[in-house]
Amino acid sequence: MIIAAPSHAEIVAAIHRAAMPETAWTADIWRRLLAAPDAHARIVMDEDTPVGFLHMRRAGGEAEVVMIATHPLAQRRGIATALLNDACAALDGDPLFLEVAADNHAARALYAGFGFEAVGHRHGYYRTPSGRQDALILRLATGASATGRHELLGGQC
Repeated sequence: MIIAAPSHAEIVAAIHRAAMPETAWTADIWRRLLAAPDAHARIVMDEDTPVGFLHMRRAGGEAEVVMIATHPLAQRRGIATALLNDACAALDGDPLFLEVAADNHAARALYAGFGFEAVGHRHGYYRTPSGRQDALILRLATGASATGRHELLGGQC
């Protein structure tokens, strides 16, 4: 796993485009996000090939996963789990939030395994080829406020 910097914007954009072609952000957007002082971003490599990334930001005693993506050819190999474990190691007990498409059952199962719980709903939040998709807002309590459930299921938070 490598620390993602603004110089990795093209790599991050390429993974994002492969994983989510309808909604992928440009390298210019990623360059700005990776340059932010509150950014925590990692790229997972499979030998010399980048296969996944996570971008998180922290503010006001909270953290948010802005984006996590795995290249479609590398999915189901534990890459997202490794990225979330890395993010959890950086939290210092802060709660972690993220949004997920309501119909993304694989991602929701991953997040449930870490102990994320739904705390909100955004109607029609995501654009899809067939229209709009709802988003669920999930929260993971970490540190002293954590339930311990995610530790039992494989997460390190």
